Amino acid sequence: MDPHVITASALILALLALTLGYAVACWIWPFKNCRKCDGLGKKRSPSGRAFRLCRRCSGTGRRMRAGRWIYNHLSSIRRASR
Repeated sequence: MDPHVITASALILALLALTLGYAVACWIWPFKNCRKCDGLGKKRSPSGRAFRLCRRCSGTGRRMRAGRWIYNHLSSIRRASR
């Protein structure tokens, strides 16, 4: 067998495994910590004395993963086309 074919097939299998692993992670854990507030849901005000709710996550500390957001968006398009 040609070494290029073996390398290409190994690369394709690795990418497939990585994609399936991410899809399973998005299914099991659809949310991740907000990067802006580190999952706390609040940030210090500019004065440093008080806390304010994080604007990006609305104070929940959680954000939807990109893969789950794409899945939800495509599902809503499919439901709307029926």
